[in-house]
Parts: sequence; C-alpha cells; structure tokens
Amino acid sequence: MRSFAKGHQQQKLPEQVYHIALWQLGGVGDMLLATPVIEALHKKYPNAQIDVWCSHPQFAEFLTRFPNVYIKPAFSVYDFDARTLWKKETRQSLASLLAVMSVQPYDILVNLHVPALLDWWAVEWWLQGQLKPKFTIGFHPDFLGERSLHDVSIAGCERKNMHYTRLYQSLLNKAGMACDSDTSFPISTEEKAKISALLKAAGIQYGKPIACMHIGGRRLLVEQKMWPIASFAEVAKYLLGQGYAVVLIGVSSEAEMGQALMVQVDGVVSLIGLTSLGEMAAMIQASALFIGHDSGPFHIAVACDTPAVCLCGRPDAEPEYLQYEQDNVVVLTGDSPEKIRVQQVLEAVLQVGGHAKSV
Repeated sequence: MRSFAKGHQQQKLPEQVYHIALWQLGGVGDMLLATPVIEALHKKYPNAQIDVWCSHPQFAEFLTRFPNVYIKPAFSVYDFDARTLWKKETRQSLASLLAVMSVQPYDILVNLHVPALLDWWAVEWWLQGQLKPKFTIGFHPDFLGERSLHDVSIAGCERKNMHYTRLYQSLLNKAGMACDSDTSFPISTEEKAKISALLKAAGIQYGKPIACMHIGGRRLLVEQKMWPIASFAEVAKYLLGQGYAVVLIGVSSEAEMGQALMVQVDGVVSLIGLTSLGEMAAMIQASALFIGHDSGPFHIAVACDTPAVCLCGRPDAEPEYLQYEQDNVVVLTGDSPEKIRVQQVLEAVLQVGGHAKSV
C-alpha cells in the first residue's frame, strides 16, 4: 500500500488505458454531477471501459447511455465504519466487495467521493491499496496537507462553497485532463415520443408552455422537510392563470402527494408514477419551467437547461450541490420549509428568465 509521502503525486496520466474505475456515491443528482467527468474520461480514452461503482446502482443506470460505461454492483461504503467493522459479517461483506472489485484490474481509478467520516476515508484507502490501480485520482482529507495516497489529488476542504462540477473540473484539470462543468442527461427519441403521447392524452395542446413540478423528494421526505402541498397549490394556481399547463412528475410513492394537490387545484395534470427516469427527463426537457425540491429531478432540469426554481427547506443546504452557475437556475433555501414563501417562488420564476419570462 502506498505511503502518505509528500511529493508522491505525479501529474502525468498513463498513455495506454483500457479499464477505468469511477467511484461516485449517492442518488440520481450525484450521478448527474459525475457526467462531465465521464465525458472527459471518454474523450481522453475513447476505447477505455468505464466501470461506475456507486452505493445505489439503480440511480446510476442512466449513465450507461454514455459510451463504454458499465454499472457495477453496489459499493456501500456507508455500511463500513467503526460501529460495524468489529462484526464478523460486516468484515466478510467488505471482503466480498473487494473480491468483486478485484476481478478487473484498473489502469485508472477516479474517486469522486469526499467522505464525511474518517472511517469511510479509511475504508476507501484500504480498498484502493488492495486493488493497486496503476494511477489514481481523488481527494484527501484536510489534515494530510499535501500528502495523499492518490497520484493526483486535491484536499476535500476545497469543496466548501464550490459546486461539485467545478470541484471535479479542478481535479481533472490538475491531472492534465480537460473537463467541462456542464452536466448532461441523454434522452432517446422513444422517450420524447412517449411524453408527447402522454401530454396529448392529457389534453395539453402542442406548443402550450408547460410548468413541470416535482413536489416529492426522497431525502426531504425522510427528513420531513417538504415544502407544503398548499404552497405548491398556490404556485400551480398562479401558473395556470398565466397560461401554463402544470404537470406533476415523480415516482409512484409520491402519487398520494400529487392527488392531494390536485384536490386543491383544478386543471393540474399528473404523470407521477407513469414515467421511467428517462421519460421523466424528457418531460422536464419539454417544459418551459421546472419547480421542485432539492432532488434528482432538479438536477435533471439543470442538465436539460430547463429554467429551474429549486426549494430546499433545511438548515444544512449544501451550496456544493445546489449553487449552479447558471442564470436560469434559482435556489431558495430556509431553515425549515415554511421559511420559503410563495411570493419568493413566484419572484424566482420571473428571475430565471428564458421560457419563464412571460409569467
């Protein structure tokens, strides 16, 4: 295993690369943040296979839309810490993960995860040391200074107030690789056709501006930090009065919330639970405006360049995830959901411009 030697870092990438491992944890939004890195790796090494290791493979499945990308089994680093590793079954689980990862030797390992606990740093270091990739790129904790196990790395502290897309761009630039900061979500012709058919069936005329709303959100639902349905209803009423078609999107578990809103507002169309992730992205792309929580659909809206208003009613709102440097994106935050007022949302709709400027 490599030592924490200052000056160990190299700057020169290998010329011949056939297999790349990309570590990225989290949900759909986190996977979207990694898309500029995937595109940069493919541009640099067009024939290399890129294996994505993440905590929830189902959230990364859409990344196979990019060339040479494959999704690997779950990499649940959060299961391994000082509270669990003393258990025999947990250590066996970690050994099993290593065995699966070891099947394919890697020329480059790119680790985009910046752990919150030293325990997780240690687990990732141990795995990396056992795998022995030829070249590694990633982050190191602040207390190590310039020392790192990676060939190219930057300190995790640099992420503070810097959006992850910019942070990843800086990391790859330091490794000598060109990297954009714009995220993307490839959408198929079939997915666009499916959305056109659903909108036609709902009676929405072709060419009518659509305001797409996501009133759910996996994390915020668990934390009970959802913006009130009644507030979404007020926004929906206003948009309908301004000539928009209002369409709700989300997964089937959010259908009850959609029904609650539709009871309060006539004329809202719900596609909640009726679309795949790709079709949901096609719906967002076809919309003139997106309004929703800090969740995967918001990040899809940014990737699709749809003017977006994001609502995040929790005290630990992270600018590293939320503060995109785009004029057509506004993020509203508050220590609690109730702190975000309806009038703020309507003003943000005006601010995002583009298709929303007619509101």
